Amino acid sequence: MYHTHIVKLLSILAILLLSVSCDNSKIDPLGLSVTPNTPITFAASGNDDITLAVTTEAQSWSYTAPEWVVGKKNDSSLIINATENNGAPREGNLIITAGGTNAVEIALYQEGYKATITLNNLMDTTDFDVTENVWNATFNAITTRPAIEDIALNIALDDKHLNFYNMETGKNCQLVPAEAITLYQDKVTIKQESTASDIINLSVDATSLKPGINYLIPIRATITSGDAKFTSRSNRINYLIKRIGERAIKQVVFIEVNDCNPLNLLQYNLTDGTPFFDAVILFAANINYNNEEDRVYLHNNPNVQALLDNSDTFLQPLRERGIKVYLGLLGNHDAAGLAQLSAWGAQQWAQEIADACLTYKLDGVNLDDEYSKNPIIDNKWFTTRSAAAGARLAYELKMAMAEKCSWPTEVSIYEFGALYNLPTVTIDNIEHTQSEFIDFVVSNYGSRGIPYGDLTYAHCSGASIELAQKRTLTESSAQTALDKGYGWCMWFGFDPASSGAKNNREHSMAQFNVAAEVFYSSEVVPPTHVYKKIGEGNYDAQPYPVQ
Repeated sequence: MYHTHIVKLLSILAILLLSVSCDNSKIDPLGLSVTPNTPITFAASGNDDITLAVTTEAQSWSYTAPEWVVGKKNDSSLIINATENNGAPREGNLIITAGGTNAVEIALYQEGYKATITLNNLMDTTDFDVTENVWNATFNAITTRPAIEDIALNIALDDKHLNFYNMETGKNCQLVPAEAITLYQDKVTIKQESTASDIINLSVDATSLKPGINYLIPIRATITSGDAKFTSRSNRINYLIKRIGERAIKQVVFIEVNDCNPLNLLQYNLTDGTPFFDAVILFAANINYNNEEDRVYLHNNPNVQALLDNSDTFLQPLRERGIKVYLGLLGNHDAAGLAQLSAWGAQQWAQEIADACLTYKLDGVNLDDEYSKNPIIDNKWFTTRSAAAGARLAYELKMAMAEKCSWPTEVSIYEFGALYNLPTVTIDNIEHTQSEFIDFVVSNYGSRGIPYGDLTYAHCSGASIELAQKRTLTESSAQTALDKGYGWCMWFGFDPASSGAKNNREHSMAQFNVAAEVFYSSEVVPPTHVYKKIGEGNYDAQPYPVQ
């Protein structure tokens, strides 16, 4: 019996001792803890500091880390970061110890450097007017730093990008037909230690493109192997090309902005999709003189100003279709006139006009010398009315617009008032001939332009038709203009949307078709919609079906 009790006591004692021994193995008398203590991953570069909270009852603690880790130790924390990694991924351990306690070990990993790739256009622009039968482009893929390994890329056309591009830019592009495109390299490699791929060549058979239409060539690169990345849209190049069809005779139309919405011109196209009109003149802004301020200035009535203020809606769609937009300039019943500014006055006013062309994205101006009173001769702004003064203004306008606008700008002349047979302009003993500052001249209704100076028939209109007065273009007169080498045909007062007598859509269509047949062996496709003007300074961008 006694022996049995002894055995039981010994068993209980053994259990208690074992229990005490097990508890002691879990107790850290110095209480070292690190928060957080999970594995840490760093990017190759640009990392934020990471703070680790260190708690211990020991008098001191320490740490060890890989050489690519930088640390800053405080009493109760450790701040760590990784140096920039320009090579392959790397890993290691952060070990924190306090006195003789068990160490806290945290796994560290840093991503390798990923080459940032950009499709690099090797041409001056991505927007092109195409005049040859074949259009070529070159580009490659580049990185900002040498690649740490070979990076293979696939190059392809991305037709699905068209809708997004059109919605984002507001353009109305079409895709170049796939059969017209030759992409000579669809796979390229950026070699290890290199910063660029070989050149990628692209060509387009431009004979398959319809003149005047914006075509998009959307190119996209994808990475097939190698540790690399693209930044936002750096894997794309969007080439925008437009075939420019050479015309023997171009069409310029004056529209009365008080009556007609210029968007109507978009509805008039030849059977090949080419716009019938090459240029439109907004008739008209005014040259005016402020007597109190002693200043010649540009005056826009509410209709002109509304079109300029809403240029992206009512004017830029025309330019995107290849129709140039000119601001008509006209006298306005005071001392200011287009053929009676002094040399100084011409210089000053030309700057204001050039600023307007830049601000509203216009292609130039047209000068019409009408409705001006006599100049104030003893005023610095004015001089005697003459063709020479008109020539000087044309010259100053041409120079000022060329200086301020990054796109080609032009000066055209409506032969009226003193704006006939403009002479050359001599400045600082240098003579400037007419073709240096006059791009084309249109004659008055029912007449033809006569070249002067170094202007040719190609600078002049061979016909001028007033549509509001229901004047006509005959086949014989059109043929004569073509045979003589005239470069322009002028139309005035086109208004296809107004009600009543002002609406001249049917009459105008008949005249346009005479011109299309004789000049281009084509016809004008009947319009399906009209755009309305709905009050002073108010134009409607909504198309309405033709009634």
